[in-house]
Amino acid sequence: MTSNLLIPPYARGEARVIAKTRGIFCGERLVRELFKIVDPKVKLEFRIHNGGRLRPGKTVFKMRGHVRSILKAERTMVNFISHLSGVATKTRQFVDRVKKYPVLILDTRKTTPIWRELEKVAVQVGGGRNHRQGLDEFLFVKENHRIHGDLKKLRRHPGAFEIEVRSLGELWEAIGLRPKVILLDNFTPKEAKRAVEIVRKEAPGVIVEASGGITLENVRKFAAAGVDTISVGSLTHSIKAVDFSLLVD
Repeated sequence: MTSNLLIPPYARGEARVIAKTRGIFCGERLVRELFKIVDPKVKLEFRIHNGGRLRPGKTVFKMRGHVRSILKAERTMVNFISHLSGVATKTRQFVDRVKKYPVLILDTRKTTPIWRELEKVAVQVGGGRNHRQGLDEFLFVKENHRIHGDLKKLRRHPGAFEIEVRSLGELWEAIGLRPKVILLDNFTPKEAKRAVEIVRKEAPGVIVEASGGITLENVRKFAAAGVDTISVGSLTHSIKAVDFSLLVD
């Protein structure tokens, strides 16, 4: 309403989005798709692409076209790239902490409702990998399946599956079920190292995943324990957005 009242429909100009904090940029494709909806005639020039490093005051991209269109898209666009760049930034921090180890950083399903696909792309942009998208992607036996579940059925299941374990006792049980992946839930780094030793000896083809209580402070210890993957819920559920500003020149 404000732009329609104050700005002539023929007014054309330039604007730029600048980073106000450090981080990793994510949202290039989303910005392009947004302007296809708002005004396909707005020209975009990206100085930093997905995965590029942000620095305070640095121009991320420029827009040229109708000023009304640019201002119409401004807040929605900045909201998207702020959150997604926050996801990519946190993911990169975890990836950098364990880069000397042959381990993958994974996300989880702890995502913002309706944003899952976007957040999982942001994890990829940050250098991480995606765990399953949803409950229908593959079998994942968690703690709550045990009370009423018949785990013996897993031996007859024709496909691959993952199983969560909370102790070495459950680890031995899981090995007997022949899973593709065993998830060590809330193990300490020392316990994880022992679990990895057992799996490498008894079921060398099984992937070992660590999850639960993983932080930037301890993730390297879990990587050093020898696990293959580390899943981190905070990549998507505890994000500090990256701050951007849009300035009309």
